[in-house]
Amino acid sequence: MQKEVATVDAKAVLFDLDDTLYDRFPAIRTYAVRYFQRDFQELLAPLDSGVLAELMVEADGGPLRSGKEAMQALQRSLPWIQSVPDWESLMRHWFTYFPLCSERTAEMEETLDTLRQRGFKLGVVTNGQGPGQNQKIDTLGIRPYLDAISISGEIGIKKPYAGIFQHALQQLNVNPRDVWFVGDNPVMDIYGAYRMGLTPIWIRRYDRPWHGPLEGPPQTVRALKEVLSIIDR
Repeated sequence: MQKEVATVDAKAVLFDLDDTLYDRFPAIRTYAVRYFQRDFQELLAPLDSGVLAELMVEADGGPLRSGKEAMQALQRSLPWIQSVPDWESLMRHWFTYFPLCSERTAEMEETLDTLRQRGFKLGVVTNGQGPGQNQKIDTLGIRPYLDAISISGEIGIKKPYAGIFQHALQQLNVNPRDVWFVGDNPVMDIYGAYRMGLTPIWIRRYDRPWHGPLEGPPQTVRALKEVLSIIDR
């Protein structure tokens, strides 16, 4: 259920990274054909690149599936002809090469440019390992936009816990009530931000269902640039 909300003199916008500022599915397809196929093709029966890419998207499973579960899904779904790599090896390969596959889009650039021109401070709050998430930020080329970066692997606190949001707020020197938060995960992003007193916006990709402790999202968009019509100054 959509609820009407308002902020008080909003000064900043914080974003989740994966599946919010960029769409993971195109990045997964790039990873599949550029790196995974290169390094694992000798262990697999002949497989069309497009088919491999879609099998990897399916194995990823979206925000409700852990990395370990995604790698185990790859063990089951791909046509291995030799010993199946253990999931830890697959995960190490993912952490090494997937961060290089994030794709900068005109929509992302327009959204960040416009918010910066409107005078908002900007930041990223993301779960993940420090090296990989930092590499994604640099691959996307968005570091110059960011006044705050909070990565769970660096500070030891994950969303939805308050500490990771507080870490970003301290960098921005703003109060929670003056901050929007944009994210795709109903629990990690929206519930976490809501509990901290931020004003959340749910970006709903691929018609994913709502879940979690909140009855529904306070605000919903289906594309990143739609954030601009909500955060209007």
